Amino acid sequence: MRPVGVSLIALLHWLRGAVYAIAGLAVLGLTHLGARFMSAAASDTFLGRMATGLGKAVGLGLLVMALIWIVLGLGLWTTKNWARVLTVLFIGILLIWHLLGLARFPTPWHILRVLIDAAIVIYLLLPDVKRAFAAPA
Repeated sequence: MRPVGVSLIALLHWLRGAVYAIAGLAVLGLTHLGARFMSAAASDTFLGRMATGLGKAVGLGLLVMALIWIVLGLGLWTTKNWARVLTVLFIGILLIWHLLGLARFPTPWHILRVLIDAAIVIYLLLPDVKRAFAAPA
């Protein structure tokens, strides 16, 4: 049986995935639109090609991140241990990143992000939660 906290973390992963997917599609759309405007204003400039390439790379990167979060959410939902381990790894990296952000800009948003990330890592490392992932699903 999947613990309630794991279900909530899976839902959070899906929400993150949706946000990354929307952002990625928006960046790709805006890049395409910007390239059209640039091509109408000037013929094939270096700056236009660079902006288009960078926009596509960022948009595709966001879509890859969306896919990662969605797959991790599915893995947690089905209590796959690889998803728990990767979640601890990714959220641990985000926790370090958010701690650096908190040190530079101590806002309530940064404090909340650090608290949520720390709670997720600690929760997924609890012995009872580990056992839930070790049990045959």
